[in-house]
Amino acid sequence: MRLNAVLAVGAFLGCLGLAPGAWAQLSETGGPVSYSANNLEYFDAEHRLVLTGDVDIVQNDARLRADRITLYFSNSSSGGQQQGSGGGLGAGDIERMVAEGDVYYVRPSQSARGNRAVYETSADSVTFSGNVVVASEENVIRGETMVLQIGSRQTTIRPQNGQRVRGVFVPRRGQPATPPPGR
Repeated sequence: MRLNAVLAVGAFLGCLGLAPGAWAQLSETGGPVSYSANNLEYFDAEHRLVLTGDVDIVQNDARLRADRITLYFSNSSSGGQQQGSGGGLGAGDIERMVAEGDVYYVRPSQSARGNRAVYETSADSVTFSGNVVVASEENVIRGETMVLQIGSRQTTIRPQNGQRVRGVFVPRRGQPATPPPGR
């Protein structure tokens, strides 16, 4: 099963500049992927794999957790199988991944959470929605939605209607202040 592509949710924190979108990883260093869930269902005709109940995906020092993660696979496999050959459980490349219900992404110095995260390989983007909180070291940003365009490494965070995006940035201690150019 090509679970490496599912791990693209890690993209929003900047580690994906190292890998093309279709092969994005949860961990910067890649490696084997392990997962656990209370239930697994595979719908062969729909090329859809559903992991439910305390879903936990780990790759090296990175972890993705959610109540439910659904993977949508392409009909073809780049692994040398012929299209329509019934590649079986999770065969083919991942086109889309949806993580729902208390979604958490954690690395040693970075984390994000929200109610839902959707990774689309065709758009090369990840969208977190619902009470989004992104933290890196002591810095925190809160909003209702966050969209990361992986290839351009552009992140947009939007507030809930009538609200504002909120955040806290903590300057690094011991770093001399650098005056702006031209001063």
